[in-house]
Amino acid sequence: MVVTFEFMSDEPLENIITCMHFKIDKVVFFGYHETVEKHKKHTEEFLKQYCGVKTVVFHSLSSHDLQSVLNTLRKQVEYEKGQKNRVYVDITGGESLILAAMGMLSKECRIPMHMVDIYADRVIELDYCGQAGISQELEARRIPMTLDLMIRMQGGVINGDLQKRIKKDEEAEFTEDTERIYEVANRYWTYWNPFSAFLRSVMMPTEGLCVSRRTQTVMNGLLESNTKLRTLTKFNEIIDRLADAGILLNVSRSDGHYKLEYKNEELMTCLMDGGTILELHTCKVEKERNDEALAGVHLDWDGIIHEQRGVDVLNEIDVLSLSGNILTFISCKSGNMGSQQTLHALYELETVAGRFGGKYSRKVLVTVKDIGEVYAERAEEMGIEVRCESRAPEEY
Repeated sequence: MVVTFEFMSDEPLENIITCMHFKIDKVVFFGYHETVEKHKKHTEEFLKQYCGVKTVVFHSLSSHDLQSVLNTLRKQVEYEKGQKNRVYVDITGGESLILAAMGMLSKECRIPMHMVDIYADRVIELDYCGQAGISQELEARRIPMTLDLMIRMQGGVINGDLQKRIKKDEEAEFTEDTERIYEVANRYWTYWNPFSAFLRSVMMPTEGLCVSRRTQTVMNGLLESNTKLRTLTKFNEIIDRLADAGILLNVSRSDGHYKLEYKNEELMTCLMDGGTILELHTCKVEKERNDEALAGVHLDWDGIIHEQRGVDVLNEIDVLSLSGNILTFISCKSGNMGSQQTLHALYELETVAGRFGGKYSRKVLVTVKDIGEVYAERAEEMGIEVRCESRAPEEY
């Protein structure tokens, strides 16, 4: 039987990473009581369900008595060796006192030690006088990490039923069309959210996907909107650019009427939800750079989806991507943000990434406006990267 000694960490990825690289029969965890109690349930479930581990054992150790820690570790080493098991030690996670004790025992009992570079996803073996390590004695394997597995590893779950259909549409034509919308939006970010809100309130289809409105109705609606989009000039520019992109069809402004037709229902929804197009574009970019990416992801905190509405504790993240073992949490903001909105966006991103990503995750805030030096410095202190989308000359 192949056995690994692991040292319970508050970072779930550190607790399971060896079993993602090698076929392990039994995992023996050592850690401080609070850490063990906090993580043992979902760690054991994950190892057995996804890594094929048959047995998982947990031992709580003293946080101050080195001799007590040494005695417990030595007893477990002797037991496993007495069972003729092959024993390996993973020091990727854990507390310093326990790691120091294991280091002393490892040399004494000639137990191979290793660690995993999480960022590079590479096993590093600690050699004692030519002693064979885990990679030399065991056949390597790869359990590919996915977004779903990463969130389950953290004790949560992705609720795919809540993801809007347009945010998971994989058709090439839809992606091409949304990129065309993005190119238009990227020229008019100052007006984009008001434009989307105006479409929802005034330019809903009257029959099928066709719209017909009196010019005076459109003018009155723009004036009453009390936004920067208060005149026909910018409104007509955006309409014409969307028509040139093939998103709006049969556009005409004659005989005192506005007439147009949305290309399809999905694109109409994108146009009427101002933030969606920035999310879809960001997700497309992340897919090109990473192993996997999703837009509009609902994360359930306890990993149990209840049938009764209002019971689940959920957070929605605009874009979630995965590269190797590294999760990236992205919040997209397509409108102007005041001081409170900016702080809320930063702290919300920090909370979600802290719960589901841990220290190895990345946090990104994508905006269309500069958030200012004070908030940029705050974001840097929180480890949040801020990406500001380019703005067109028309907006200066």
